[in-house]
Amino acid sequence: MTSDRTDSKHAKRDAIARAARALPASDPRAHVFFEERTDFRVNVTSSGLRDLVTTRTRGGAIAGRRSVHATHPEFLELAPFGETGEVAGTVGNEQKIWVADLEAAIVAGAGGAASGLQQPAWSAKLVAFQQEVWVGDSQCDVTHDVRFGTRLELRVRFGENPRAHAVAELVPRTAELPPIRDAFVRAFERAEQRASGLRVTERGATTAVFARGVGGIVAHELIGHALEGDLVARSPTWISSGGLPAARLPLRVIDDPRRGRGAWLIDDEGVASGETVLVDHGRTFGLLLDKGSASSLGRVSTGHGRRSSYLEGVRSRMGCTFIEAGSDDPEEILRSTRTGVFIRRLIGGHTDPNTGRATFIVTDADRIEDGRLTNPLDAFVLELNGPESWGAIDRVAQDLTFDTCVGSCVRDGQPMAVSVGAPTIRIGLVRVRS
Repeated sequence: MTSDRTDSKHAKRDAIARAARALPASDPRAHVFFEERTDFRVNVTSSGLRDLVTTRTRGGAIAGRRSVHATHPEFLELAPFGETGEVAGTVGNEQKIWVADLEAAIVAGAGGAASGLQQPAWSAKLVAFQQEVWVGDSQCDVTHDVRFGTRLELRVRFGENPRAHAVAELVPRTAELPPIRDAFVRAFERAEQRASGLRVTERGATTAVFARGVGGIVAHELIGHALEGDLVARSPTWISSGGLPAARLPLRVIDDPRRGRGAWLIDDEGVASGETVLVDHGRTFGLLLDKGSASSLGRVSTGHGRRSSYLEGVRSRMGCTFIEAGSDDPEEILRSTRTGVFIRRLIGGHTDPNTGRATFIVTDADRIEDGRLTNPLDAFVLELNGPESWGAIDRVAQDLTFDTCVGSCVRDGQPMAVSVGAPTIRIGLVRVRS
């Protein structure tokens, strides 16, 4: 006997295969895409406030060389899966139990970490999604994938002191609880350090040491975006036109959508994903390609064709972008840095793939003086110039870490959960703008 859920999956697969039979065999990009997605957000605070919002999205699209036709009555007849669009919904029983356990762990962890502190306050925000997709091609082959992503952001502060705050981020996995109490302890300790006063960063060129994991955002912005196939096919980027500067170290930058938050085994065109080496020992090596950009560039898709929903077109998108581990001791990297900034957290990254200029808002950092961390720094804008900054990476540690900074990447108005990773790295030339 098969379950109702198994029968439903077979029905979807059969319906998509029937819809795919109408696709033109002459168009290798033509496909049928269908998704069912649940998103939920949970907010909990030390004052007792709690908020839970859940939405479900269901719909499909028929895509081809020139256009994408979102779900319409004719498609619904071919794929009778119920109503489409965004509707109110609830998470499944397993997710409900997991969320309840996570909330209890948050309250207990925060209480234990804040014990004995003066006027502590905290908030926690969980953002999660589960997405099932089916893709059918003109050969009537149907592939299926399930994706799941979570992000837990913890914020702490003391009283009304605007300086005494800190943020910690975690990527929980279902069926297990993350080390929430330890994260709260580190956040409160950092908030206490900042409470004594923040120093304003001097403007101009300096050296930056990026804490483990944080440099992954630099790789995402400078390297990943400049090697997204549809951008390269449209116009030369700073890497595709002139290549990387001479490397001081044998760096490797990799994108592997099978890892990290929101991982996928097939992309939204039904192509299997895998590891793509973007930079190998200082040389540009690969591109992130969907079927369209691959065709334009005379290559083969790498399984990086994604859409933020069935209503949008496919773009080349990053999955999990990271800098491979090096051999340096992270503590020795700091000791050998005479002066500069130690960057703990970045947000708001923005890059121009054509020029290689990228800016970030640094929300948590310390001053480095004679190889030691001194004063915490107020927020500032950091600017990197790809041609000069990437070539100025001169130290890479062995402590590769993923998802220290977690967020979404927005391209052409389409947000997408991504992951990044990096060991501790040092860049000898960055600029502080403000």
